[in-house]
Amino acid sequence: MGAQGLDGSFFIALINPGITLVFAGAFFLLWKHQPQRSYILQLSAAMACISMGFLFQFLPLPLGLPTLKLVSNLSLFAGATLLFSGILRRYDRKPPWLALAAMTVPQLAAFVWFLYGHPDLTWRIYLINFTFGTVALLLVCELRAVQRRHLVDNVLIGIFLFWGLQFFPRPLVMHWIEGPYLTYEEYLTSLYWLTTTASAAVIMLMAALALITAITLDVMAQLKAESETDPLSQLLNRRGFEQQMSARIADVTRTCVPTALIVCDIDHFKSVNDRFGHGGGDRVIERFAACLRAAAEGQHLAGRIGGEEFALLLENADATTARLFAEGVRIAFSNTRVPGIPEGTRLTASFGVAETGPGETVESLFRRADKTLYEAKNMGRDRVRVAAMTVADETDFILPIMGRPDLPLQHFPA
Repeated sequence: MGAQGLDGSFFIALINPGITLVFAGAFFLLWKHQPQRSYILQLSAAMACISMGFLFQFLPLPLGLPTLKLVSNLSLFAGATLLFSGILRRYDRKPPWLALAAMTVPQLAAFVWFLYGHPDLTWRIYLINFTFGTVALLLVCELRAVQRRHLVDNVLIGIFLFWGLQFFPRPLVMHWIEGPYLTYEEYLTSLYWLTTTASAAVIMLMAALALITAITLDVMAQLKAESETDPLSQLLNRRGFEQQMSARIADVTRTCVPTALIVCDIDHFKSVNDRFGHGGGDRVIERFAACLRAAAEGQHLAGRIGGEEFALLLENADATTARLFAEGVRIAFSNTRVPGIPEGTRLTASFGVAETGPGETVESLFRRADKTLYEAKNMGRDRVRVAAMTVADETDFILPIMGRPDLPLQHFPA
């Protein structure tokens, strides 16, 4: 009966190394297709270490039973550490190595003592469970500190929270039910070992599938971002800008939050290309886009919607705020130095500003901003013009611009 139980235990024990080895291969293939995401290779190595750790428990290696158990548990711990680090690297978070070492090294040292100095299987079970529980709960704490989490991130937190918490009561409960384990044969046929094997298989399966889902969503988000990004300026292209602008305009229509659109154009850009070649023109576009990014600071929507035409959507900004914003960009660009463009060559841009009004649509907002942009260019360029406050007023009267005394003052309609 004991031999049959041991044989059955051996085949059951192959479940965990088999599952983790399959996922090690799956993560490796994912990394081959996404080599820039190096954390995926780390996840593959983690699964491979965990698989070897499970196998070392039963491989007939000539190391002696205590050393074989030490190698097995160190492999499992190395896999858990690589998993810990790989998951955090997905979020661009640096693993807290000092905290991890402070909490796990003493437990591992005690494990070695109860393996060689004062052999005690029960205490080894407690210590190795507490070590892995500590790693899992520390990972949960780090993941909870991530600011922008999605559903799959919360699923991962839930999986590792459950995994970490079960390491602490389970060995205590099983010891209370079954008593101490005196031999490995008794341990391998115990309820504790069966529950450990089953729970590890289920949780590893859930964690690996959640990670694969997270990676897939990351790749899809990257592909979407690339399809909506202009490669030269690194701003949104017209398609991406209009899509995101539509969603935001729908929101501000409901909430009545003031929002303004700035449409801008690099002055005399054709002559820049003619004088300095397309390479020089590209550098001018890159520098103007850099001015927009610096001003927007990631808080506003910015896009390149044409060859030398750009747009910004400023949320929680009225026409006055948007005008000052545009003036800042205009001055910054006129004072910029572009590599390859001779000193003394003055680069300028013109700006049209329109604030959202009642019943505003993307088309009407663009139309009003475009109209004021063309007026700015017709009046001599290198200036900011502001459109009427209301959509209904198609005359789009113009507000005077600070610091531009040459611009006419037009009054609001009665």
